[in-house]
Formats: sequence, C-alpha cells, structure tokens
Amino acid sequence: MVRLSMGVYAEFLNVEYETGGVSMKVVKLLFLTALIALVAATSWASCLIHPKPGTYQTYDATLLPGRVSEAWCTPENQQPGVPGNTENAMSWGPPLGAQWHVWGMAIDAAGPQFSKQYWFSPGNGWIEYITNYVGGQFWLSRFHTWGDGVNDLTGTLTYYNVTSRLTYIGGVLQSVSSNVLFRGLFGECPDCTLEYVIANASEVWNVDPSVYPPFLCDATAGEYFNACCIRCVIYCPVGTEDSTWGAIKGLF
Repeated sequence: MVRLSMGVYAEFLNVEYETGGVSMKVVKLLFLTALIALVAATSWASCLIHPKPGTYQTYDATLLPGRVSEAWCTPENQQPGVPGNTENAMSWGPPLGAQWHVWGMAIDAAGPQFSKQYWFSPGNGWIEYITNYVGGQFWLSRFHTWGDGVNDLTGTLTYYNVTSRLTYIGGVLQSVSSNVLFRGLFGECPDCTLEYVIANASEVWNVDPSVYPPFLCDATAGEYFNACCIRCVIYCPVGTEDSTWGAIKGLF
C-alpha cells in the first residue's frame, strides 16, 4: 500500500488557487486517478515474477496451436456435454505441451445451453450450444517470449466459455467446431491477466492418443480436438518502469 503525506495532498489542492478555475471535484478526481496509478505501480513492482505483456498468436507464429482432450468423468453417463466432463489442453509443436498447458476446466452444473439452430432440409443443418466451465489452471513456459528464461508462469482461470456448433448431414453428426474464450490471473503477479481466444477447436476422431493430452479424472473415454487460430493477450496495468509521484503530477 502507498501512503501519501498531507503535504502532497495539499500541494495537489493548490491547483484550484493557482488556476482560479479548477473545481474541487476535478482536483479530487485527478488526485484519486494519480493515487490509483501509484498503487498499481507499486503492486506490480512487488511481483517477484513478471510476465511480459503483449499479444501472442498463431497467425504470426508467436504462439503454437494446441490439442485438447475432454474426459467423460461420470462412469454411469459417459457422453459429451455431461456436467463434470473435464478438459486438458496443451500446445502442439511438436512436442506436446512444451509452450503452454491449460487444464482442469469442468463443465458446470447447468451443462450445455441451447443457443440456436438452422436446418436447410430435414436432417441437414446445425445446432449451437454454449457451455460454461468452472475451475482450471494454466502454465506458460519460461523459455517463450512472455517469460524471463528462469521462471515458468502459472495461474488460475477465472472464466472459461465454449460455443460449439454441431453440423449434421442426413441426420448424422459430421463435425463439431468450437470457439473458446478463457481468462485467468497469474499466481506470481495477480495484477496481470491472461486471455485466450481460440477461433476454431475442431473435434477429431480415430487419432493416436499418445499425441493428445491424457484424459483427466481417471477417465477411460472422451473426445479429442485440434485447436488452431489462437490469440493470447497478457495484460499488466503498469509497464516495466515504476511511476514516481513527480511523473504522475506531470501528467496534470
């Protein structure tokens, strides 16, 4: 926590008298803005491990695509969409999981929610579902651009949402394509956030399980997906240089 002396507060209030036109409300607002910025700078600076803020994406080869498994975790109800089914996602280079790993996201108690559908003829069309997941953790390799080469980056997920479109031809399921959005907080630096947008995660069948993430929850059955077209954003509220009180005053 940053503490400011009454002298500093009085110095800021003098703006009203020096300009003759700045209202007390504006001065208080500027003071509050500066205080928040200074607290954020100090909080960020106290982090022992800093992720490097930026945008990483498969489109420009700054992020690897991934592979995903979703375990059917309820023995008496082994099928897609069951609450408790749990995902495990890893980067794919190869090898598997060398750059990033996100795991432990379980379908919430509400399960998949119907969103919309379109049928251009009987048995031919698509259905869309939206599913929220709970829990989850992430790991980012220290050797990638976002790291310092010494410490891996870890954290917990705060939001995980999947929109899936199931396409049918002749009444038979042909494909499952999903858009995924998730967010998380870094354990080493909680002021920094992680956001992943996966524009296309497509279900695949008849694959070699050894090149996909293992099923979690001791499950023996589940589904596999390929995840491409990913955009990852790491955001930290303050840059790498701490702001001083003089620098903040200079803004006003």
